[in-house]
Amino acid sequence: MRIAYFTDTYYPQQNGVSTFVRYSVKSLIKKGHTVHIFCPKIKGYKDKENYVHRIPSIRLLPSLPDNVRLPLPIPHKTIWEIIKFDFDVVHAHGNGLFSLIGLVAARAKKVPYILTFHTQLGRYTHYFLKGKVIKPALINAVLLKRFGNLCDGIITPSKKMQQELIKVGVKKEIEIIPNFLDLSKFNIKNAHFLHKRFNVPNNTPILLTVGRLGKEKNFEFMLEIFSEVLKHDDKVYLFIVGEGLGKKELIKIAKKLKVYKRVIFTGGINIDLMPKVYADANIFVFPSTSEVHPMVAIEAAAAKLPLVVANDGAFDNLVINNKNGFRLPPDKIIFADKIIQLLKSPQTCREFGLESRRIVEKNYNPNILSDRLIKYCQTILENYHLANGKKKSKLINLWDKFSRKLKFFEI
Repeated sequence: MRIAYFTDTYYPQQNGVSTFVRYSVKSLIKKGHTVHIFCPKIKGYKDKENYVHRIPSIRLLPSLPDNVRLPLPIPHKTIWEIIKFDFDVVHAHGNGLFSLIGLVAARAKKVPYILTFHTQLGRYTHYFLKGKVIKPALINAVLLKRFGNLCDGIITPSKKMQQELIKVGVKKEIEIIPNFLDLSKFNIKNAHFLHKRFNVPNNTPILLTVGRLGKEKNFEFMLEIFSEVLKHDDKVYLFIVGEGLGKKELIKIAKKLKVYKRVIFTGGINIDLMPKVYADANIFVFPSTSEVHPMVAIEAAAAKLPLVVANDGAFDNLVINNKNGFRLPPDKIIFADKIIQLLKSPQTCREFGLESRRIVEKNYNPNILSDRLIKYCQTILENYHLANGKKKSKLINLWDKFSRKLKFFEI
């Protein structure tokens, strides 16, 4: 199958959507499918893969994360590549302007448009003028409901997101296909990456959390939890891996709680090094309730870590109470008690970690899930042709006639 991926974020940007798209594309190519990725151009970065096509872009607003970018309306070779390539389906990831370009491309080429909703956008309105202008209701009405009902196929990685789309008024059928990753990358021994890189004494236990340093990730609550943990174990360290606009505020909170000396803000760590990061941790803690199906939690489980997370639908089929971790209410004492319980029992940590890996191998097998993705795309393609026929659009016919004669100026 020939698939065009349009994504609002991609490597070297590091976030859950970018990570999943990277894993997904490599899995599909390995199975013999043709995939082209259309994504934002990032200044100073050059791709090694010839299937990645960059569209010039700029950061939309300084207050927004860097992965929210505006495509520039200028002549560029990638635009002609979109027209030239012959796709069976367009599959977009995200709900931004690059996904919208994918919709326009699909309509012009008369192929079905599939969109994976990865994000609860209503939980991110604080990035737009501190949430005073754009409200969650507007986001839900425009970017979820209207965008969803324009699609020929809709995928969500979790039942939680499926239910949200139904709630806001999306009428199309919604397929649940969980996120998946390359499990082989997490088959490594602990090389004490964090201990060595950040000069932490050997055998010091590490609590790990990973994500963009933004309000929606609930890292302020994470610091409150950690302050309670330190009352019982003053040797443990908390590593917070990630970058974001909230870093300065989190540092202030850590100092106010008098835990700053035991908290390590690592900044961003290259995705290819992340398996080493997980391997050196003892427990993965993630109290966020804004997730759809967090890649970082799946990665932590693949790395054989016990998980202590929020009691939220994003962790269905990933974290099972008293099996591989705990799903807990938003109470810092309860979180701290479970973490302390695990720190006191290395054997329980090992058993929970092994169960985490078994759960990932069972529920997030990349071979099974990539096959499910292709089967779904084929079904959408068949239904689309039955409803719309197979005629090419006038735009594509025009390109077919003149593409061999015309040479466009490329920037």
